[in-house]
Amino acid sequence: MSLFEFWRKRKERREVLQRSRGRKLDQSELKRLLGDGGVRAALGDSRVASLLPPVGTEVFRRFTAASLEESQRRYEAKEEERKKRKNNQEAKTVQTKPTNDLREERTLPFFYGDPPPELLNTPLEELDPYYQSDKTFLVLGKGNIIHRFDSGSACLLFSPFNPLRIGAIRVLIHSFFRFFVMLTVLTNCVFMMIEDKPDWNYIMECIFLAVYTLEVIIKVLSRGVCVGKCSFLRDPWNWLDVLVISTMLLSEFVVSVDLSFLTLFPRILKLLPLIPGMKSTMKVLIQSGKRLAGVTVLTVFCLSFFALIGLQLFMGQLKNKCVMWPVNVTDSYHENGTLGFDFYKYINNNSNYYYLPGQLDALLCGNSSASGMCPGGFTCLKTGQNPTYGYTSFDWFGPSLLSMVRLMTHDFWEHLMMLTLRAAGKEYLAVFLLVFFPGCFCLLCLIISAVAMAIGEQEEAAVAKAHLREREFSQIRVALESGDEEQRAASRAALSETEGEKIPKKQHNKVEGPEDGGWCSPCGPAFTDPCLKWTCCGCWLKQRIFSFVMHPMFDLFIVLCLVLNIVFMGMEHYPMSERFESTLATADLVFLFIFLAEMVLRIIALDPYGYFRVGWNIFDCIIISLSFVMMMFELIGFWLTVLRVFRLARWWPAFHKFLKLVWSSVCALRNLTLVLLVLVFLFSVVDTQLFQNNYRDCACRISTDCELPRWHMSDFYHSFLLVCRVLFGEWIETLWDCMQVSNKATCLLFFMTLVVIGKLLVMSLFLTLLLSWVTSDCLYPSQQTERTSLHAAVVQIRRTFRRLLGKENPDPTAADSEDGDRKDGLALDLVTSDQYSSELQALKGETSERLDIESQRVPIAEIQDPLKAEKEMTSDDETKCPEGQPDQQDPDQRGTPEDCCCDGCYRCCPLLDLNKSQSLGRVWSTFRRSCLSIIQHRAFEAFIFLIIVLSCTALVFEDIHLPQRQVLKMVVEIADQVFTFVFLLEMLLKWSALGLKKYFTDAWCWLDFLILDVSLACLIAGLMGSSEWGASIFSLRALMPLRILSRVQGLRVVVHTLVRSFPSLFDVVLVSLMVWFVFCLVGVRLFAGKFHFCFNETSEEYFLAEHVNNKTECFYLIDANFTEIRWKNAKYTFDHMGAGYLSLFVVAGSGSWMDILYSASDATRIEDQPQYEANLKAYLYFVFFIIAVFFNFNFIVGAILHSLQKDKSEGRPLFVTMDQVKFMKALKSRLSRKPQNPAPQGSCRARLFGLVTSLQFEVFMAVVVCLYMVVQMAETEDQSMQVDIIMNWVHFTFFIIILIEFILKIIAFACHYFKSSWNILDFLVLLVYCIGLFLADLFEKYFVSPPVFSLLRLACVARVIHLIPRTRGIRKLAWALLMSLPAIFNISLLFSILTISYSVFGMFNFAYMQRTAGIDDMYNFETFWNSLICLVMTSPSSTWAGLLLPIMDTPPDCDPLMEHPGLMDTSNCGNPMVGIVFFVTFIILSSLLLVHLYIAVLLETFSLKNPGHPSDRDLDMFYNTWRKFDPDASQCIQYSDLSDFCSTLKDPLRIPKPNSIRLIHMDLPLLPGDKVHCKDILLALSTQVFGDSVDVETLKTRLEEKFATNSKVSCEPISSTLQRKQEDVAVTVIQRAFRKRLQQNADGAGQSAGGAEGGGAEGGADV
Repeated sequence: MSLFEFWRKRKERREVLQRSRGRKLDQSELKRLLGDGGVRAALGDSRVASLLPPVGTEVFRRFTAASLEESQRRYEAKEEERKKRKNNQEAKTVQTKPTNDLREERTLPFFYGDPPPELLNTPLEELDPYYQSDKTFLVLGKGNIIHRFDSGSACLLFSPFNPLRIGAIRVLIHSFFRFFVMLTVLTNCVFMMIEDKPDWNYIMECIFLAVYTLEVIIKVLSRGVCVGKCSFLRDPWNWLDVLVISTMLLSEFVVSVDLSFLTLFPRILKLLPLIPGMKSTMKVLIQSGKRLAGVTVLTVFCLSFFALIGLQLFMGQLKNKCVMWPVNVTDSYHENGTLGFDFYKYINNNSNYYYLPGQLDALLCGNSSASGMCPGGFTCLKTGQNPTYGYTSFDWFGPSLLSMVRLMTHDFWEHLMMLTLRAAGKEYLAVFLLVFFPGCFCLLCLIISAVAMAIGEQEEAAVAKAHLREREFSQIRVALESGDEEQRAASRAALSETEGEKIPKKQHNKVEGPEDGGWCSPCGPAFTDPCLKWTCCGCWLKQRIFSFVMHPMFDLFIVLCLVLNIVFMGMEHYPMSERFESTLATADLVFLFIFLAEMVLRIIALDPYGYFRVGWNIFDCIIISLSFVMMMFELIGFWLTVLRVFRLARWWPAFHKFLKLVWSSVCALRNLTLVLLVLVFLFSVVDTQLFQNNYRDCACRISTDCELPRWHMSDFYHSFLLVCRVLFGEWIETLWDCMQVSNKATCLLFFMTLVVIGKLLVMSLFLTLLLSWVTSDCLYPSQQTERTSLHAAVVQIRRTFRRLLGKENPDPTAADSEDGDRKDGLALDLVTSDQYSSELQALKGETSERLDIESQRVPIAEIQDPLKAEKEMTSDDETKCPEGQPDQQDPDQRGTPEDCCCDGCYRCCPLLDLNKSQSLGRVWSTFRRSCLSIIQHRAFEAFIFLIIVLSCTALVFEDIHLPQRQVLKMVVEIADQVFTFVFLLEMLLKWSALGLKKYFTDAWCWLDFLILDVSLACLIAGLMGSSEWGASIFSLRALMPLRILSRVQGLRVVVHTLVRSFPSLFDVVLVSLMVWFVFCLVGVRLFAGKFHFCFNETSEEYFLAEHVNNKTECFYLIDANFTEIRWKNAKYTFDHMGAGYLSLFVVAGSGSWMDILYSASDATRIEDQPQYEANLKAYLYFVFFIIAVFFNFNFIVGAILHSLQKDKSEGRPLFVTMDQVKFMKALKSRLSRKPQNPAPQGSCRARLFGLVTSLQFEVFMAVVVCLYMVVQMAETEDQSMQVDIIMNWVHFTFFIIILIEFILKIIAFACHYFKSSWNILDFLVLLVYCIGLFLADLFEKYFVSPPVFSLLRLACVARVIHLIPRTRGIRKLAWALLMSLPAIFNISLLFSILTISYSVFGMFNFAYMQRTAGIDDMYNFETFWNSLICLVMTSPSSTWAGLLLPIMDTPPDCDPLMEHPGLMDTSNCGNPMVGIVFFVTFIILSSLLLVHLYIAVLLETFSLKNPGHPSDRDLDMFYNTWRKFDPDASQCIQYSDLSDFCSTLKDPLRIPKPNSIRLIHMDLPLLPGDKVHCKDILLALSTQVFGDSVDVETLKTRLEEKFATNSKVSCEPISSTLQRKQEDVAVTVIQRAFRKRLQQNADGAGQSAGGAEGGGAEGGADV
């Protein structure tokens, strides 16, 4: 099943689950099911029949002393039978399992009915046959919840009939007891959050301990301690109770050690079993974790491998620092000859290092030309500790592995890459781009795919259970319907007799009942009629108001007022003049009174009874009423006006559905959400208890002023924020601080546990939401647009304008149509807004009757099918495009050019239409044919592609250093002119060959035309010497790499897929922007004008609020001639809506959002100096916004998948071309085919062959490789010479081992060795390892650097890949990743071209920015490579906002007259608007491509979930099993052995017993002698498992390779299994009828003989 099929069937699965839950039998059906023997016989041997009690007995029977004796007797009989089997050593029989529907805390199945009320909370006899032989009994609680207890004496004292135990059971299963315990746990959690414990905290702890002890006592009294299956300790959840009490007592009596944190885990986790349904959710999560075990092992292994790569390449290089070189080193000797200057002490002194302003770590450097340089007076030396307290390094395996985890989780990864490139050199960017990033991406894809598959399997399992309940219900229905026909006839007769009596009663009830159903007031008609239904007077006024309110134009007016109100709210900014502020306040009052009037009119028109029955009306009433109250009492309630934005959802279907789906999804996933909340609370409380004192006592280690940093764990609130930050994806910086102040192992364990569990929970929640949203048909735009009352209003306005303009003939039925449109729009609006039909019936009399009739007239818009139109456009594009697929054109028309111009041009200018029969027309036609043949030639396309690549290469050299390189500048200018001329010639050729009509109707040709226009404009500007307007379009030459898109077919497919998804994304993006508008408006009203601060530019320090309190005091210092002081504003603010959107975008898509968060938390009042964490509540604003971003992103990804599903259903390729699909199919066939290595004939070689092909040998070699990896992990940067010698011997020993393996395999396989791809991989590993071990010195001296050969030695780790085919789950995921490589390649290539284009644009526009914030001497836009590195570091998880800060600098933050030596430019200021558009568009496009990358892997994962054919492993299993049943290799087995054979097979081909019915329905051909052929069995099993997608011919060919010894028996089948069964049934029926006939004849003869004897006796008596 593919991913799209899985999603399409999600709605069906949901309906099945809902139907299965709602299945219920009425009392008469239950009575017949439980008491009718015919119904029970019709059920046969089904599962339902086995669970029902015998006919004539009660279902629910009290558990009495006789029941206890009977259960004891059954238990003893079961034990004796088990002992007999054990003594006789008999084969184990199939063990029965408990029925799932009758498990603990499940609802009683529907076919049992409801028990009598007097039997609730009472011990009952067992219903499950599995437990009937055990000593247990049932107790049904409220809601028919099953509770099971042991019938033995609890604690050896209390029997099941003991009143104390019965009372304990009733208390235990009562809902109030569960609520009381939950309330106690919640209260205990509240006390955990209190930082300063009150004096009476000890008393509360004793109360909590008493409650927990009482709970355990009640459970022990009702269940017993440990004896019995249902005892207290047999339930793992009860272990939490034991842990709670034991840890509380332990922490109370052990005073020497603080063990308070040990009591937190079990107490908080007690919440989980108390929440209904949480146990099953936790069970599902644990099972999902088990499924991820293989992926987890693979992830750890791959991360260890990457860590070894980093260890070998960058060991010790992050210690390179810029050290101030001492001046008088040689003159520092004393007179006695002793050295007076300690050089090593000097270079290890931190004060001699070079520090950038605001940085705690010294500036790193390198000794290569591409690494970081030191400023004057400093030299690069390897000394001191590594950055970030020494935790960012590659000096040994531990920090190297931590760095790889950072890269995989995308947390502060750009900082690691920047430090590494600065120390090692920019050339090592290739290691990150080619090894680390793709490897981490693949691991993330595997994890996401595994989680998605686990979710899919869980849903399929739930649906399978629901289908089982559906089948059981249908079986019961069929059995009930197969009753006696006489009873049916009698029931029909009785029904017909009583029908005449019932109908009048119904009619009478209908007349006397209420006018409409649904909600009814609890006060009855006595209150609702006079108070809520206004029908006493003023009917004509009410009807007029009703007609006015329900008119579509009224809704349009309200929507326009809402939009204007939103626009006015968005105009708020800082600073505002008093006049503008009063204007906004007046407008707000006007809109408030408009909405108040709307509410009053709706209440009058609909009555309060009808008005408040609509949810949207209640929402409007609350907002308007509270706003009016706030206005009357002059209270501040700005959040009420913000809520008006959500009123748009009433008329905006997409917005309404988004809000509805958010709410429904949260409700549906409440258990998973509660687990996440419990996890957050648990870790927040635990880290407070663990690290609270450490942060307070050791604050000086992580802070220069010995104050607590912003992120700490000294109180619950900050711990909660820190846990949220970790779940949001940032954990490494807080981990460094924690390891600096506390125990490193404890911090690592805590953070890794939080990261792993939190990431998996968030990922599961995201994917579950995605699966539920994508399948909602009402979520995304459908093929027919949804109409509301606004559509009707717009139609009326358009019609009016057309009449005024005279474009529409007057219609005599205009009035009727208008009225119909009004009512149609009303009906549509009510349906769209979830208003019930009762609103239309609020009025009595003629108006309601007329409305009820006319509101049913719903217009059906005749809309053109967009799918058909899109198909036609796509086909036209494919035929129009000259570059894309020239081979698909008709060969007869390929050399015939189309018309040059359109028909209108020929009509306007007939001279253009040349006669081809004349000389001039003939020459022109011949010329066009020649041009067409030129542009269709492959050499021409190759030449143009080469020119495009060369032109893009020339752009690389146009950096800031080009004016200083005159020769290179001249070459680049000439090349640019040549390239422009070539592209111009290409365009002229295409104009001549294709014609202007076809050329300008193709999007790719338009792209080439626009890029050529830019090149021509730049060329003309250069010739004219105009630099003013030429510089503005010079940067547009960065679009030149986009010409490659039309020349590569894979890129064209990806671009077409992306473009087709834009229409479906449009409405979704608008909804997301509206949600962001709400947060942006709240941010403006909370933080506008509060991010300003007084700053000393000389010392680069902020003034404290004690020194400078506000703007007035700061300007007082400025007026006092303190020129270095400025009143500045932050770059990212909420001063207006535009700045707010930018700030929120930085928060959502950048790692630099902490600066905005800090500014908000320090904000006090407008124009006041910020104070440290003066506004801690501001953190919650950003927490809620990130949660909203989570839903928004899910919404957008769902829209993308909806578009892809649409393309897939239409047969369009997704991300790959047809050639790539064929190539991957061939590769898949090649790799899936296991090489046939015939066993050698010699005994010695045969033994070697068996040795090297055995699983034990593979495992041994994998263990050797893993041990070798462990040894390499022991390498450190400062290891001794002895360790180096030992490591060399280890390398040599490992080389000997793999060499011996190679020799053994060469001897065993001989010439077949190199036929296996695995053997070729082993040989390459051996060759590389040999070069790295023996020829390293030679190559290091002349060719490459030393770390390269250390890296080559790691190639041996590839030997472990052999084990992947042995692991089924990992093999599926790895295979899916391999099959998605073409799509990944195409999307990655598009992303590379996009990055190159943006890099060139950045180099043209931002090359002269001042080096502040994220721009320095290495990472800038001065050259192409530096710009490329900056763009690589620009991703949604990186700190790209630091690169934007210098670009947003304007005077006086920059110098517009600054001169650059040797350059013409005289400014270092940026263009904020260009920079914002540059980074925002790049982040959006790169995120879009990244999402498609993950989707491509997910598609392949779900497509391989059911591959459609058996694998080679399945065929090997089938072949090995077949040999056991067919030792003579006859390829046939007896039909009687078929059941055992299918049951012996392994999954997925296995059909377990009982399988007779399934085998019969497979309709296998039977050969003479009642034999079945192997091919027929395999084909039938494959079709049964994989569906109809099995390729029969391919499967036969693969099977013939396995059964190559003999050919198929050359005879035709004489019958089939289904035909044989039909014959057996027919024979049975005939024999049964014949016996019955014989019996009847015998009975008739006996009766006649008896009658004759009786008659003779009577006659004799008479005589």
